Amino acid sequence: MKFKGLEDDSKIKEIGSVFRRHGGADWSINVKLTPHQQKQYFGFSQVPILARRRVLNVTTALPQAGFTRSVTIASTHSWEVAQIKACPIPAVNRARDAKQWCFVFDFNGIRYFLPQIELARVLFLHTAYLARLSLTHNGLSQEFDVQQESELNKVWINILPTSSLPLNSRRDDALRQRLAWILLDEDARQSFESIAIYQLKNGYDSDKYRLWDFQFDPPALAGAELALRGHYESELNAFFVYEIDGISKLPSSCPAHVDIVDPRYAVGQPGQGRSGQARPHTGAEPTIDDDEDPNTDLAEVQIDAPSFKFELARPLSTTRISAGKTRTGGHEKDDKQATPPKNNSIEVSTDESSIHGILPPADYNVTGDKNDDSDTYTDKFKAFDAMVRQLVNTSNCVHMHREIRKLPTIYGYSKNLRRDGSPRYLAWHVIKKSNHFYSLVEVDTTDNPSSLSTLLLKQKYGSFSWSQYIRELEIQLIKHSLVWPTSFLTRTIDNNYKRISHPKSLPETPGLLNQESIRKWAERVKLEVFSD
Repeated sequence: MKFKGLEDDSKIKEIGSVFRRHGGADWSINVKLTPHQQKQYFGFSQVPILARRRVLNVTTALPQAGFTRSVTIASTHSWEVAQIKACPIPAVNRARDAKQWCFVFDFNGIRYFLPQIELARVLFLHTAYLARLSLTHNGLSQEFDVQQESELNKVWINILPTSSLPLNSRRDDALRQRLAWILLDEDARQSFESIAIYQLKNGYDSDKYRLWDFQFDPPALAGAELALRGHYESELNAFFVYEIDGISKLPSSCPAHVDIVDPRYAVGQPGQGRSGQARPHTGAEPTIDDDEDPNTDLAEVQIDAPSFKFELARPLSTTRISAGKTRTGGHEKDDKQATPPKNNSIEVSTDESSIHGILPPADYNVTGDKNDDSDTYTDKFKAFDAMVRQLVNTSNCVHMHREIRKLPTIYGYSKNLRRDGSPRYLAWHVIKKSNHFYSLVEVDTTDNPSSLSTLLLKQKYGSFSWSQYIRELEIQLIKHSLVWPTSFLTRTIDNNYKRISHPKSLPETPGLLNQESIRKWAERVKLEVFSD
């Protein structure tokens, strides 16, 4: 990711006021950079990647700036509101962004100064789309309609036909989860909508511009944990936050599962159509032109950006479905949007698309791999986990490792997703018997007509990375349409693998087995392990 017209290795020193030219539609935000240069502001759609002391147009990898601290929030209702100039740290309060608003609170004897826009960025402003929408009064209601069936205890979100929600956000499970939380959690929604209210209430006009010092009302966030990075002065017991690295145990009043009804999603046959995940740009690093608009007729590009942990206290999963029907497979109605750019070296824009724009539209992906939502899918592997416990308890084996992983997105392939559009997961255990290491691998195929056997792998070399090998195996598995890749296995570990059948569960209880079935399954694995 690079910005056009920005010097290499430009560090963000300050983040100032939000502004918009009178009669204009696009908001911008003042940013002070070092080294000093002509560019002194960004479009507000860039907020998802703007944090103090971050370096843009990076040419040399450097460690992140600041000290790290973790805090647990009792309630934001006790927080004070002050301007940055109230911070006692001289290097902070004398800057030109001293009038910007921050939250002030105490934790373990340290007084924290948290810029309000940084908290909003991590809570809500995950994409360029959400950043723009946050400044629109009643913007959520203009884009989405929430329906609830109280008798069935069911809630679903309708994406309105006029919604400008990018395909990236419609396809990506993590982004859908975050959007559902904003829409359905009453506290979160009120907080999000307070951004536009403060803009209307506290913004002020100059000769040419509407200006505003960013402010919002945070959710209560009781019990949430923040991982912070910033400037700490021990003598003053003061900590100024540069950046939030992650937020976890976020309170949520959302149901466990939400259907998101998308008019741009058409019902098809299983396996038909394109991959249900966002399409990353696989060519040269995209260059963001902050001064040009994108064109609605060009394909959308996903920009990988620095990610942060975002974890709800209660697991939430989403399913993207077509209007009025339960999804059994699907494809985009508008194939034009799914066509990737032909050129590898590409300039893009993260502003709102129009027919007058000239660049491909783009949006950020800040979800990365830092979100631990695997607990949502643990139930699918209860029988597998029980089998491994049975194996370890009844044999001379030692359990070494357990992991549940989301299968990766691969351009042109869709088996990383279940038929309902949710991510497909893989579980694996490492056990040790004598001086030999084995890995047991299981894939969630409860949505498939045919199941996949349990894979037993024996470590071939003395020095061996199971994590790296599993990553390679996942790719081959997807490319082979959820069939164990025999040629890959033979090439990489010779004949040190076995496919072990396991009992089928009943259709009404997929993934669940009785104790006798689990015992026999463990016996079959034990037989293979001890046959060496």
